[in-house]
Amino acid sequence: MKTVVSVQEIAELEIKPSTEVAEWRRLVAAEIAACWGDRSGWIAVPCSACDSAAADPAFERFGIAYAECTACGTLYAPRRPDEAALREWYRASVPARFWRERLLAVSAAARFEKIVRPRVDWVLDGIAEYAPKARSLVDLSTHGRPLLDAIAGEAPDLDRIIAAGMTADLDGADSARITARSTRVADLPTLAPVDVVIAIDVLDRATDAQALVQSLERLIAPGGVLFATSPVCGFEVQALWERSPTVFPPDKLTIPTVRGLMKRFAAPAWEVLELSTPGMFDVETVRQAITAEPDRSWPRVVQALVEDTTSREAFVEFLQARRLASFARLVARRSH
Repeated sequence: MKTVVSVQEIAELEIKPSTEVAEWRRLVAAEIAACWGDRSGWIAVPCSACDSAAADPAFERFGIAYAECTACGTLYAPRRPDEAALREWYRASVPARFWRERLLAVSAAARFEKIVRPRVDWVLDGIAEYAPKARSLVDLSTHGRPLLDAIAGEAPDLDRIIAAGMTADLDGADSARITARSTRVADLPTLAPVDVVIAIDVLDRATDAQALVQSLERLIAPGGVLFATSPVCGFEVQALWERSPTVFPPDKLTIPTVRGLMKRFAAPAWEVLELSTPGMFDVETVRQAITAEPDRSWPRVVQALVEDTTSREAFVEFLQARRLASFARLVARRSH
């Protein structure tokens, strides 16, 4: 299994204007309070990574309770909206429209250069290495059309490409090479068989991760490959915990550990080909949090690790090498 070090993986929020990001965060908090005040229709789930029901309470974010799985360490919301409510959120809520119409628009050029282009290269290189005969691809990502358009333009052998994420039809119409077909989790197997699936930031916001992965098992042809990204419980999340900016529902209803991801994509159904944590902002995010609250009783070892400017870069590389950063990239093959 491959581990990649020093890939400059940048989170969405790192390239977006701070004023607009602050407004988006305010809209999210207000929308959760206004639209999800009544949670009688929410569902209860076990650990989204290993399915264990054993968990300890962690903290709340916007009134949504998080728990820590005692089996694999995954941080997750044990009660959450069902799939229909989440689809409605990402398609029609005020913060979702603000993200789509304002944030994506003002950061389009930087987003393509810093985020989309490196992921296009990652997927195309992975297809060349792991699925060179691939002819079909399904993308489940929210707002994934720029990535899909680039892949379609550079992979002529892919003759069947479907955008199937929650906002697929809102992100772009059908084109000569791409069919936009927003598809519910239970219906994903109707698109089978496909050789490649892309799921950028999909696992963390799935209502039922077990159901999603089971549908992926039926969607992907034997020998087919999944490319996925997810936040993970790395250094930044562990150090900041309830203050972590990464924990931001409903985008981050599940933040698995690397161990949890390995459990979710275990044999015999899956073979993990790559699992890396190439995130590069853990150390800086923790440093900024300490600077913002200098009187807080931060662990001395944490302060020492992030405040030493001469060793900060080396610490980032250490986190990547040991899979301890807070963002993961996964490539998994559907077993025969």
